[in-house]
Amino acid sequence: SLAVLAAGLAREAFVINVGVGTILQDLRQFNLDAENSVPAWWGSSMMLIASLLLYTLGANAWRAGDILWRLWLVLAIVFMALSIDEAASFHEGVIAPLRSAFGFGGFLFYAWIVPAFICVAGLGLVLLPLLKRLPTSLFWKFAAYGAIFVAGAMGMEMIGGWLDYQGYRATAFYALSICIEEGFELLGISLFIAALLDQFDPARAVVGDHARRQMMRHTPVPR
Repeated sequence: SLAVLAAGLAREAFVINVGVGTILQDLRQFNLDAENSVPAWWGSSMMLIASLLLYTLGANAWRAGDILWRLWLVLAIVFMALSIDEAASFHEGVIAPLRSAFGFGGFLFYAWIVPAFICVAGLGLVLLPLLKRLPTSLFWKFAAYGAIFVAGAMGMEMIGGWLDYQGYRATAFYALSICIEEGFELLGISLFIAALLDQFDPARAVVGDHARRQMMRHTPVPR
């Protein structure tokens, strides 16, 4: 993740200071704001990894009769959808229709964030009862990492949209907003995957098979 972000930052610095008139042109393959690029591929791959980890946790929880299997399954589906969208950019297709229908501009210039906010809020309300069943430490980790990801994917997207709407797309300010946006997204998903991987480590797990085995190991056997 750091390597992808560093390559994107180097690309922005190169384009701003050197231009696109060299044999390297604009190094589009490392553009943090471009589709069909290395950053888009890596973001999609990270979300796919998270989806597979969540599915595995869900399958294990279902076999153990743990109600948390519902939480893991829903999150696995969500991250699979995010992975597909990151690669195929379905969300870009709703921008023009929403702009023409509602005249969105300013911070809502990238109009896909409007239905995205509704979906995030609805998903949060649906999953909150299950999220509260998580151990406190894991609940707050998920909340913090999710906030970081949403701050990048939607918060910084609003700022980037405002800059684009005001005509600053070709400036260093817009490039900086994109770098911050992608940095927050990569940081959030990386930390989330790390928290999921912890649940497969006997020494660090607080839910799942390893946590249950550890609990049984330390439970005194009655005489």
